[in-house]
Amino acid sequence: MSQIEPKTLKGFRDFLPEKQIPRQKMIDTIRASYERFGFEPLETPVLEYAETLTGKYGDEGDKLMYRFKDNGDRDVAMRYDLTIPLARVVAMNGELKKPFKRYQISPVWRAENTQKGRFREFYQCDADIVGTTSPLADAEVLALSANTLRELGIQDFVIRANSREIINAFYGSLGLSDKEKMDAIRAIDKIDKLGRDGVAQELVKAGIKDDITGKLLAFAEVSIDAIGNQEELSKVGENLGVNEPLANLVYIIESAYKLAPDARFVVDFSIARGLDYYTGMIFETNLVAALQFGSVLSGGRYDNLIGMFSGKSVPAVGASIGLDRLLAALEELKLVKEEKSTAQVLIVNFDKKLESEYLAMASDLRAAGVNTLLYLETADLKKQLSYASDKGVKYAIIYGENEAKEGVAVVKNLEKGTQEKVPLAEIAQSILQA
Repeated sequence: MSQIEPKTLKGFRDFLPEKQIPRQKMIDTIRASYERFGFEPLETPVLEYAETLTGKYGDEGDKLMYRFKDNGDRDVAMRYDLTIPLARVVAMNGELKKPFKRYQISPVWRAENTQKGRFREFYQCDADIVGTTSPLADAEVLALSANTLRELGIQDFVIRANSREIINAFYGSLGLSDKEKMDAIRAIDKIDKLGRDGVAQELVKAGIKDDITGKLLAFAEVSIDAIGNQEELSKVGENLGVNEPLANLVYIIESAYKLAPDARFVVDFSIARGLDYYTGMIFETNLVAALQFGSVLSGGRYDNLIGMFSGKSVPAVGASIGLDRLLAALEELKLVKEEKSTAQVLIVNFDKKLESEYLAMASDLRAAGVNTLLYLETADLKKQLSYASDKGVKYAIIYGENEAKEGVAVVKNLEKGTQEKVPLAEIAQSILQA
């Protein structure tokens, strides 16, 4: 038999324990934050009928979709995000009590060009509120976003918010058609990647006149801290003819600030969100010390999407964390600590005659809530301690004939190099309280 070369597809990765453990801890933290705000878990399939997904993300999104015929000759696609599957679920389950607050933490797939912090398979952590047009739902989503980043230990971030209603009002005043509006939105959405000149070229390609292009770019340059700048925001609203939708956005942000008073919110008209389905408030979140990674948490209101499946209007608003991009940014900032093991202790196994007692000790420690490794072969003490140190296990429990006679074990702190004798019945407590 010929040997198969082991390799992964471009844009796909394996996660060894030292990478997966901090990822899993992040997921656990995000889940806890979502549940603290009363969101409930939902899981949806990897595969959907292609017609469910296509036509919802724009032409560019459709091109990036993994789509194929299955063995039953059905046209299927791998989920591109978690929002469209949510819309389908809500349409299929009319009995869901609303407002319905759901979260989902799952992988999605996009066949796009890979770059730093951007992959073809990646996790999204979504939280959405379905069934209410209340601006307090939008405020909760913004506050949830801020709270979740704080729970992850991130201090310096900014949530930049805009509204499709503001965009539509201003773009409409320029006489743009619906198609030109969407072309302009998709172009402005790339301003962080392409810069002003690159976006100008995109607008020209879309057939938008030079004088209109200049006004669109000037509009996108508006960026004002939302808290404490009411007078400046009011002037901007008057000058650009977007008083009412801007006042609505400011109300949402001020409500969010009451829920998350330590967060920074900015009204930023460059935020466009290129997906077709947004209808109201939209936002993106950047880490101030890692701007090169772009937005790590974004979302907005989409009141018409579910109606594509249900035939009736069902309002919704939500947020999504790009877990892999956020993790890559935190690694760059050295805010993530690699861990090689989930175990707190290693029980050293160096005396075959005491094997039954090692097994009993492992069972007792695990029952008490201590993550425990038992070395599975009788081996030299030095080898086992080296193994535990290399794995990052903090404690080693040494138990031999002498310790058995005394009814104690030696608990060695491998990080500090200290050790003490502990009665067998007190080992778990001593480790849990350390």
